[in-house]
Amino acid sequence: MLLLEATIYLDTPSQNTNALTKDLAAKHVLRPAINFGNDLLFSGEILARDEVDILYRGRTYDVLIHMFTIEEEAFEAIGHLVKVGHSFSIQAGSRVVGKGTILDVVYE
Repeated sequence: MLLLEATIYLDTPSQNTNALTKDLAAKHVLRPAINFGNDLLFSGEILARDEVDILYRGRTYDVLIHMFTIEEEAFEAIGHLVKVGHSFSIQAGSRVVGKGTILDVVYE
């Protein structure tokens, strides 16, 4: 499993026509696709680090991203893209709805 500490930003509709139409309730499990820049999408579970009820579009949040689907073979293929300071896209299907920056990486 790949665990990322990251900051994320969810786009607003005025910034991106593909943005989410609503803010997200943080109490629900958020499982968007994460794109590290290689056009391969990986499922990630996003958990807010702070006690927040809503993830508002247009704000930055510190989060943990659990990526259970990243096995050794997949990590070898994308490991060079998963580095502290690298950016990634957050997607809902093919729609880019936000972005993030990696703060720390743990591969278990």
